[in-house]
Amino acid sequence: MNFEIDFTQETFPIVRESSLVLISKSHTLRCDAKQAEKRFVIFDQLIEQVDFFQLGEYLPDPFVKGSQPSYVESLDSVGIPVINTLSIQDMAINLETCRYISEEDFAILDENRKLRSGDVLLTMDGGTSIGKPALFNIEDDFTVDSHVAILRPVGIEPMAIVYLLASPLGQMQFQRAESGASGQTAVTEYDVRRFRFPKVQVKTLSGLVEELNSAREAILREKENLRQRERASWEQFNRNILKHALNKTK
Repeated sequence: MNFEIDFTQETFPIVRESSLVLISKSHTLRCDAKQAEKRFVIFDQLIEQVDFFQLGEYLPDPFVKGSQPSYVESLDSVGIPVINTLSIQDMAINLETCRYISEEDFAILDENRKLRSGDVLLTMDGGTSIGKPALFNIEDDFTVDSHVAILRPVGIEPMAIVYLLASPLGQMQFQRAESGASGQTAVTEYDVRRFRFPKVQVKTLSGLVEELNSAREAILREKENLRQRERASWEQFNRNILKHALNKTK
């Protein structure tokens, strides 16, 4: 079965006629026209033809949201790092963008807000920032701010959750579920728990995760090679300019 979906955007505004019976099949009971975009309709048709699972089946505990921190106002990186929306980029954590709270403030946090290796971090609001996942696999003390949720999967590899959320199928469901004013949109825990994905055996899924890990590592090596080549090209450009300028003055 071909499980590819055409992500070509439709002409906006979208106008659709529907029935209350059809709307009632949705757990959110949302009747905005966005729900009738072609890609969402095709997704529903495809996912209902295969065995699927809802993400919440592997997330027995409630999502943990951070609090609004009282940051240490210092130019030095002292205290406990706080991961924010900007810190999560390309399924990785950029430590340079973390701000810090004092060790005293960290000590009085609820234990659930103190990150553990294997936690999945997810941005859940902020317009284009919605739906950025990352695996936390650092042994040091960290916490998150109020815009980042902590997911603690059970019975499935944490990296599998990260990849599922970051995949086109996952990102499409974020786009479908987000609601709110422009630039202030968000998704709810209730929505994310109902995200649907094709069901495969856990062992098979682990193999697919390893396959994607290998592919991404190879891509990262290629990107680094391209960055080095680009840097060398700019350095050569500078040398050529200086060379021609020096020749002109002689």
